[in-house]
Amino acid sequence: MTSENARLVTLLKENKITQDEYKLLSKALDKPSGLRFVLSLLINPYQKIAGLSAFIIGIGIIFTISYLGTIAKIYFPGLLGILNASMIKNPKMGTDFLFLLYQNAVIWAVLTGLFILTAKLLQQKGVRIIDFMGTVALSRFPYLILTGFLALMRTVNPRFMDVGMEQGLQLTPSILAVVFSSVVIICAVWHIVTYLYALKESSGLSGKKLWISFIACILIGEIITNFITMMPVSNS
Repeated sequence: MTSENARLVTLLKENKITQDEYKLLSKALDKPSGLRFVLSLLINPYQKIAGLSAFIIGIGIIFTISYLGTIAKIYFPGLLGILNASMIKNPKMGTDFLFLLYQNAVIWAVLTGLFILTAKLLQQKGVRIIDFMGTVALSRFPYLILTGFLALMRTVNPRFMDVGMEQGLQLTPSILAVVFSSVVIICAVWHIVTYLYALKESSGLSGKKLWISFIACILIGEIITNFITMMPVSNS
């Protein structure tokens, strides 16, 4: 790759290609391919899907997560949380579709609002509301995979699902326990990364501004969404 870039520089200096041709060819060489390209899309799908398209797909993901949550019998308490319904004593709200949709809609709306507010406070130019709405909605797709996995676990082995969700990572070692814990951890970390890129791509922030803004939005958003989403659930 380095030799190819050097060759392009030589061609440019010899006036065998124009400046525009150099930029186009250099960009093509730098473009990731194969497995690297797939991995890049998994953590930053917004480079290919943005704006209205991201919004439409993202809303579909939110609806699907809410439906799968009814099968898995879980709540969505906050930006990164998933809670087994059996852990709530005398819940006022069950895991019906409309309530889980409400929780996921709150998560999406709050984080979108915080990202937009951050961009406005930092006086970012060219900010489009639809970009924030789309990227935040689409950023939930790692939890689509996680919720699908939990729904499958609930269907195949409901007893293990209850024990696994209640004991978390302190399960008695077994292949199933390792798989369960690994999927939960991977999807949680993956979700944090997609949130980060959602802010980066929609706001244009970078460097320290991006990291400080992201951490602040996640911490504040977690507090707000936990309160709003779980307030109707428990009597206590």
